Amino acid sequence: MKFITIKLDIQPEIFNATREFMDEKGLKIEQELSQSVSKLYAKHVPAAVRKYIEKTSPADVAATSVLSIAPNESTESGSKETNSDQEHHVFDSAGSYGG
Repeated sequence: MKFITIKLDIQPEIFNATREFMDEKGLKIEQELSQSVSKLYAKHVPAAVRKYIEKTSPADVAATSVLSIAPNESTESGSKETNSDQEHHVFDSAGSYGG
């Protein structure tokens, strides 16, 4: 199964405070954000399209949302590290695909 990585620009203080207080409640920010994306999918993608995607997908699309969060840091070579087991796609703030 392939996944995409979404890059969010957020102030570190806001992110760290949110993560800290969610951790105290036993919640994971990655799960909450994935649920938010699933809600956006259900709200904005027409039912016929969702049905087609779910029918042609090997697993339930809504149940496969995965979000990984990493600091916005570069490797020594100046490029972002990626997990070689996953195919990554990058979308800019306007939603354009950057491959």
